[in-house]
Amino acid sequence: MTATSPSPFAAVAGAHRLAGMEPASLSRLGVWKGGDWQSANDDGAVRALASGHVALDAELPGGGWPVGGMSEILLPASSHPEWSLVAGALARALSEGGARQHAVLVAPPLQVFVPFAERAGVAVRQLCCVHPGQASVGRLKKRQGPLADADSVWVSEQALRCRDVCAVLAWLPHAQSQALRRLQLLAAQQRQLLWVFRPEQARLQSSPAPLRLWVRTQETSLQVQVIKRRGPPSAAPVELPLLHGHLMAALAAQAWRKERAHAEATAMLGALRPPHKEASHALDGMAFAAGR
Repeated sequence: MTATSPSPFAAVAGAHRLAGMEPASLSRLGVWKGGDWQSANDDGAVRALASGHVALDAELPGGGWPVGGMSEILLPASSHPEWSLVAGALARALSEGGARQHAVLVAPPLQVFVPFAERAGVAVRQLCCVHPGQASVGRLKKRQGPLADADSVWVSEQALRCRDVCAVLAWLPHAQSQALRRLQLLAAQQRQLLWVFRPEQARLQSSPAPLRLWVRTQETSLQVQVIKRRGPPSAAPVELPLLHGHLMAALAAQAWRKERAHAEATAMLGALRPPHKEASHALDGMAFAAGR
């Protein structure tokens, strides 16, 4: 028995049927017209959460981060501006989900800066940080490179399947395309927020992510280039503040607390009259420690 190829007339007829469909119907089939991406999103075909940056939301399909799709963010090696991009949407997701919902951070390179997270509205108690392979340190050689990313991918998959998790943030510098494809499919099936952070060199590689952003840091700003999205390509990068307003406020509050502690210690030293030179030196040391 031989297989017969489809008639070219049937293919043409199918194309005409797709051309006559409404954008929202096409999006449910996984097909979008490049010029109709805005109208398809307006019809509620894709759910998104606003990033908190108006200029960035204007370039993202649906006006924000996709819920049910992987957002791949490509970062420079020398800085970590990812929190300024995702904190707004993450805070909203955790708030909407309630106290029982959590966000899982897989292999974060740095600890969460608690003052910034709290000022951004992110409930730190709802964050769960997982460092795959750390438990084996001291007994087995710690995994590195692709092997470490394989562990992180597995943890991310389990987190996406958990109903008490509303968002997953995974740092995967060496993830393979097949692993990223599994994560994308899981995020779509579970209708989850998924951010994957990778080095900027990965922009030359193909990716199953429906949304890819390339972030570059300038002296006082971030340059965010949308290099892949559903719809027409982005013509120019979006310029955002280098430090998020919440982070600036947290740093200012921290500096104010240090200055106040130093002033109080100095006032206390002025009120005291140490009888010996050694005691004066000891109090000077206390003032220095309080001002740190």
